Amino acid sequence: MKRRRRFLAAALAVMLCTGYLVSTLGHRLDHGSSWWHGADAASRTEGSTTEVRFAFNPGGQITFGVSIRNPGPWPVTITGVAVDDGPADRHVFKVARLTAGSPVGEPAALVFDPATASPLRSTEVGPGRELPVFVTITIPDVEQAPGGGLVFDDLAIGYDVLGLPRHQRVPMGFRLFVHSPRGYGPGEDRERPGN
Repeated sequence: MKRRRRFLAAALAVMLCTGYLVSTLGHRLDHGSSWWHGADAASRTEGSTTEVRFAFNPGGQITFGVSIRNPGPWPVTITGVAVDDGPADRHVFKVARLTAGSPVGEPAALVFDPATASPLRSTEVGPGRELPVFVTITIPDVEQAPGGGLVFDDLAIGYDVLGLPRHQRVPMGFRLFVHSPRGYGPGEDRERPGN
């Protein structure tokens, strides 16, 4: 009888641990219902793809907003947001400022107002809720061919779910394009004239 109790207790412990790992490792975030850009960008949609286009200005900064959705079923704590993965000294885009609004449950309640956002700290986002995030990045001083540019469509998100740290590339819901119509070479004042 004692052996049977121990076996049942061990089996229960294994099932609980397995359930915990499956729940936490399978928990994924998604892009929210909305995004934002200032007057320094233009957006256009072709088919199912939306592009937000900023002008290439090496050393300049651009700000855009995205909402990150937690589809549930568990609350998560957003711990970090970056454009690039890996060590910060190897990032193409340097994050200059990262702010966030308050998590909301209804997409209609989502407000993108950079003036009311505060620095992003560890922020809990409940199931079915979205967190509006503003990202300001510095445009790198890299060579660009005429008509070229830099493109990305997702963000690297660090988060905890049920105490387990997770990392995921989350789609933004649009493609961000930093466009250089005339090309650029490092060390030049700005874009090449007249090409």
